[in-house]
Amino acid sequence: MRTSVYTQLISLCLLLISTVVSAKDIRYVSDQLTIPMRSGTTTSHKILKFLDSGLPIVVLETSDDEAHLLVALTDDETKTGWVEASLVMKQPSAREQLSVVKKKNQDLRGRQIELEKQIAELKIKEVKLKEVQQTLAQLRKSAAKPILIAEENVALKKQLIAERANNEQLVAENIFLSDKNIKQWFMIGAAVSIGSLILGLLITRIRWKKRDRWA
Repeated sequence: MRTSVYTQLISLCLLLISTVVSAKDIRYVSDQLTIPMRSGTTTSHKILKFLDSGLPIVVLETSDDEAHLLVALTDDETKTGWVEASLVMKQPSAREQLSVVKKKNQDLRGRQIELEKQIAELKIKEVKLKEVQQTLAQLRKSAAKPILIAEENVALKKQLIAERANNEQLVAENIFLSDKNIKQWFMIGAAVSIGSLILGLLITRIRWKKRDRWA
């Protein structure tokens, strides 16, 4: 499975490399460890630098016999020299391609780890968000209770005011009835007193008359 992935990645890299449009003729040092870059095309010329395997170089000129190439370093094109054409390739070596693929694979793995870390953080945030939402819901319920209590208090106050008004009316009616009853009792008492007085007078007169007859 991994070999197939590596093969696909290598093919993709080769496709990308082959489709790059550039004015420069880029070649790569062969699979040998190092090759000499000389001041001329013969072995008698001075060696200016040894080029490592897989190093990209820019071809500036080709010798008449096409056996040597005048090249420059890609990182510093002021440094030029001649190398054997047979020791350079138009494509990176398989080892370099594999190294590039491995590096990209490592980068992808690192990216995957980073994404997994971000996903884990998002899950933690999601859990915390749910907890916050639950807390807010509880706060809303708690906040609704005082509102309901306040509304009930207002209703009770209105009911209390109505009951007080009703009580005041009942008290007023009781006072009125009490006054009326007092007056009625007063009149009854006065009538009883007058009746008693009259009756006493009558009884007294009746007794006097009987005494007169006996005498």
